[in-house]
Amino acid sequence: MIIERLVYTALLAMSVSFLCAQDRKGIDFYEAGDYSAAKSFFLKNGTTDAVSHFYLGDIYFKEKKTDSAQYYFRKGLEVDPENIYNRIGLGKVILAQTGSADELNKIAKEKKNRKNGTVLTMIAEAYMDNGQTKEALSQVDQVIKADSKNPRPYMLKGDIIASQGDTGEAATLYENARYFDASYKPAYVKLARLYENIKTQVALDYLKQVIELDPSYVPGQFAYSQINYRKGFYPESLNAFKKYLALVEPDAKDYERYATVLYFNKMYKEAIEAIERAPDNLVMDRLKTYAFFELGEYVAALESATKFFGKYDKRDFITQDYTYYAQILNQNKKFAEAADAYIEAYKRDDHKMEYLQEAAKAYEKAGDYDHAIQYYRMILENHPEPSLAEYYLLGTAYYSAGTTTGVLSDDPNQDQLRKKEYLTEADKTFSNMIGHFPDHYLGYLMRARANFALDPQAEEGLAVPYYTKALEMMLPDVEKRKNDILESYRYLGFYHLGKNDVTQAKHFWNKVLEYDPADETALQVIKSLK
Repeated sequence: MIIERLVYTALLAMSVSFLCAQDRKGIDFYEAGDYSAAKSFFLKNGTTDAVSHFYLGDIYFKEKKTDSAQYYFRKGLEVDPENIYNRIGLGKVILAQTGSADELNKIAKEKKNRKNGTVLTMIAEAYMDNGQTKEALSQVDQVIKADSKNPRPYMLKGDIIASQGDTGEAATLYENARYFDASYKPAYVKLARLYENIKTQVALDYLKQVIELDPSYVPGQFAYSQINYRKGFYPESLNAFKKYLALVEPDAKDYERYATVLYFNKMYKEAIEAIERAPDNLVMDRLKTYAFFELGEYVAALESATKFFGKYDKRDFITQDYTYYAQILNQNKKFAEAADAYIEAYKRDDHKMEYLQEAAKAYEKAGDYDHAIQYYRMILENHPEPSLAEYYLLGTAYYSAGTTTGVLSDDPNQDQLRKKEYLTEADKTFSNMIGHFPDHYLGYLMRARANFALDPQAEEGLAVPYYTKALEMMLPDVEKRKNDILESYRYLGFYHLGKNDVTQAKHFWNKVLEYDPADETALQVIKSLK
């Protein structure tokens, strides 16, 4: 009987050891303080042994789901009635439900546990998880005295101190854990998290050390990837995440993270493939739309964006959703809708005047000149010192409206009247532009064009002074302004030809040939004047 009992005990220990090895990744996440990842692992792989029941139960307890926690602790004791972990778990539940620590005290006083730093630390943690921080600290200090070389009490005390905001003292305690057991991997991860926003490189160095210690340590690879991602070191993040994926059986959440890392590494095609295996949620649908756009697959991007905006509540959208949508609509030549999307972006971020500018450009492309002008004027009026470009955009919107071949009114006379009004406003705008930027040729050139449109037969020569002034300013920069210079000479030649001023007409048309010897119009005019 004694031999049989010994054999049974040995086999049970071997079984527990094997099962714990199978659950090692979940336990690693738990000990590193990543309870969400640990929970996901245990739920995915099932709880078959007493220890895995405890970890899942304890995670539920930390989530304040006491009934679920109690269920798993009891299930763990059904598997192994003497399992110390689940006994402590139930003691923790009793403390939460009744305020009594009798069960925990009973476990702590058992001879086999009096100097067992791991068990005593778990009891101290039971107090901490019940919000009894003072008692937890008192208990953990006693554990350190009883088992000073055990890293676990230092880790727990570090967690408590860190939660109180003393990162310096917490770091010292985590370092103590590492000092007494250099192979205790959770200490490296917690140190990395502690330093992430203080000294990022120090945090990454801790993770490099733990990965060197154990390349298959999943929380190390995971944390290294995530910190690199959060700090914008995307290639490093991707490399670490690939290693992480090779160590686990990826679930949908893993593919969600993977898709995000791939996207920020500009691996858009691969990101879309990962999204197909990720959860169906707003973030993934957003990235899918963005990725199609970045790939230049504008039809697919529009289909994705249309589904995205039809699927979620308007309150869930961010400014960038609308700016991407606007660009996608522009690429699909849906200019009016693109303009509306830019206006939505502006409503969410109204200091970004460039959104209004893009909206105005899109309205202009759609032929909706009134809305284009409205927003260009709004931009101009909101700037105490408008730029040359802002005057130019407003002026050209008026000019485009005044020179459009489209019909602005069913009545031909009204159509011409409206176009003349637009051109008159264009002239005024370019006049203001000259007033603010008198040394720039563009105001004069654009005023010349507006006046030419107002006087298309050049009968009054309205554009003459402006083309003349523009020429004067452009001639020193012939290489850049050649086409505009030719335009000016052609107009002046045309004007003087109409006035029968042969000398001046020849002069300007010869100037055209000087810059463009093959100009057909100039050749014919010069020939006719001989």
